Amino acid sequence: MNKVIAIIPARSGSKGIKDKNLIDFCGKPLLSWSILSALNSNMFDRVLVSTDSERIAEVAKRYGAETPFIRPKSLSQDHVHSVHVILHALDFLYQKESYEPEAVAMLLPTSPLRSSKNLQEAVSLYLNGNDRSVIGITGLGKNLNNLRFSTNNVLSFISNDIDPNRQRQGQQEIFTVNGAIFISNAKILKKKETFHTERAIGYKMSKDNSIDINSHDDLKNAREIYFKNNV
Repeated sequence: MNKVIAIIPARSGSKGIKDKNLIDFCGKPLLSWSILSALNSNMFDRVLVSTDSERIAEVAKRYGAETPFIRPKSLSQDHVHSVHVILHALDFLYQKESYEPEAVAMLLPTSPLRSSKNLQEAVSLYLNGNDRSVIGITGLGKNLNNLRFSTNNVLSFISNDIDPNRQRQGQQEIFTVNGAIFISNAKILKKKETFHTERAIGYKMSKDNSIDINSHDDLKNAREIYFKNNV
């Protein structure tokens, strides 16, 4: 199989939920869910966690991930995009180990209900997609005609090509990037510095699998979804 690795960015100092990556989620640290789903998928040559915290690194190792370095604090600030964390990890592996994967998956730890099956399907989609990026998406249950900008309470269409009276049938559904899965050819990612490349492939996921935890309300909702599906 092609060398595909998973990298999970997990910094300390989260704002919305204190110690978010280590908070208990249904009996295990939030971070561990992403590690275990990646390992159990059997789709990755290596599963790494990039963190600036020795405490997070210890938990990551306990659940089976590699933590070959402690991320610099300069790459752990609020304004730093996660893709640069991935690029740093790829550069470290190349410089220190002469290791260069063919592809890399970024798995954010805030998506604990992303399943091993999701990862198997998404990686398979990538491997059959001629090096096109794969990005996890979720349907909004809306179409383009339903969407509006609101500026000072004044509504405007988001496109000039919208027919406001067009029937729902036949309209294309709108999807949102859910933050759960990003996969790219490693060399292309280094060149483009984004997973959002031209003709990227969308991997459709259910709303339950797509939950993204950034607040206490998200955490409560995710726990309810988990227990609903695992009673």
